[in-house]
Amino acid sequence: MNPGSTGVYSGYVRGIINYKNQWMAMGKAFNTVAASVDMPLFDKNEKKAHMGAGINFYSDKAGDSQFGLTEANLCVSAILPVSKESKFSMGLSFGGAQHKINLAGLSWGNQYDGQGFNTAINSNETVPTSSFFYFDLGAGMYYEYSNGKVKFERNEKRKMDVGVAYFHINQPTQKYLSVTEKLYGKLVVNVNGYFDKANSKTAFLPSLIYFQQGKSTEITAGCAIRYRYKNDTKITGLLTESAIGIGVYYRYKDAIIPFVFLTIGDFSFGVSYDVNISSYKTTTKYNGGAEISLKYHILKGALFKQKNMI
Repeated sequence: MNPGSTGVYSGYVRGIINYKNQWMAMGKAFNTVAASVDMPLFDKNEKKAHMGAGINFYSDKAGDSQFGLTEANLCVSAILPVSKESKFSMGLSFGGAQHKINLAGLSWGNQYDGQGFNTAINSNETVPTSSFFYFDLGAGMYYEYSNGKVKFERNEKRKMDVGVAYFHINQPTQKYLSVTEKLYGKLVVNVNGYFDKANSKTAFLPSLIYFQQGKSTEITAGCAIRYRYKNDTKITGLLTESAIGIGVYYRYKDAIIPFVFLTIGDFSFGVSYDVNISSYKTTTKYNGGAEISLKYHILKGALFKQKNMI
């Protein structure tokens, strides 16, 4: 969502992988895999300026033709603490994407023999190109504010993140069959919060994200409730926090998205499902997309580790 958030993380490394299967009721669905790894660099003292680095991968395929793209990007960021409670960062992402289509899986009107589609019949369809590659460039700014308290029995976190990013800055050329056009730039604005309820094990996680690309827009907003059922150990760091959460998002004029997640130590696992409520529901029968995610994150949790890092 934002290369400026690369490495803006109080830990050593984090890795995330997502898989989504969308619109299964419409035949060959969209199948999407996204993965990323990032970490802060040169951050022996988080109160001083440092850098972040990461890589992300994205693959999306749809339909009988397996039409889609495979993309990989490197991300770098410069992170500057501007006060005891906040930090500001700017980042760049650069990489490339490969679009591809496989026509062998398609059937054409002239292949219908009266009883069914016979792929042995020549379709007489010719396609100038079935794949193309382009270089892509993005940039973003990210701001994090946190005034949480670290207590021996628990953390009481108050945190807010705001990001603005712009992708496809170079407007790469798209070549679909005989049509050539520029890819619109994409604006992404996101706001995330994390608020521990004082003297309790409950936290609230509101979130809002806005996309604009050409004449298309998307707005998704929601909130989760997180319950911490095991605290971390402040001295040794041998045990890390565990929690469970549930929430719901609403994608404007499109879908309601309930989700659950579980954090056990350094791992987090989440499941969500898009309940389609747009005009597509006649075809999808309210089926949207199932998504699963897995996150691995090593936090700087122990007090002696934090002291050694300074």
